[in-house]
Amino acid sequence: MDSRRYEAFVTKVNIPGAKAISLSDHLQCVASLAAKSELIQTLLRLGESSPDFKITPSSDCDLLVEHKIIDAKYFGVVSEEKLKKTYRAKMWLDEESKEVKYQEILEDQSRSVGVLPAPKLEFSKSFFKGKSLFQKEKSIAFGFKRPLDPTSLGKVYDYSFDVEKVRRPIRQAVEGAGWKFTQIILS
Repeated sequence: MDSRRYEAFVTKVNIPGAKAISLSDHLQCVASLAAKSELIQTLLRLGESSPDFKITPSSDCDLLVEHKIIDAKYFGVVSEEKLKKTYRAKMWLDEESKEVKYQEILEDQSRSVGVLPAPKLEFSKSFFKGKSLFQKEKSIAFGFKRPLDPTSLGKVYDYSFDVEKVRRPIRQAVEGAGWKFTQIILS
């Protein structure tokens, strides 16, 4: 379609409040909206290049983001401790509306087994699914890396987590492709 025919078409349609634009501006606008497959490839490459998270295809959503916050096992004087925290996000890409729906999942597991001052067995697990407005945390723990080995005493973990370090580059890639980024509570 040449530019004169396009301008004639835009003039005939006459959408109230809409401005007539040139054919080249229209084509540039259309080209800025990436296809679903292109956006998926962009996000997969982002996950491959990021030291903070991985992005993979998934069976229950289009893409799954995963960041292992901490996975540590260590020993107290007479106890064994385990801590595991994971951040995940499910992404659904709706090509018709050019929208990425983003649902966050935070899992936290801890376990403690000991004998002094009294025998104990503790286990806790928490799970959050939805929209995290903000989350920052930092933690350091000292203990033994090997049981009953005083020479292994030291720092057993030191981590910090900021949800924006994961979410921000994904949002920027999505919006840079001309798509809308929407955090959702329910899938």
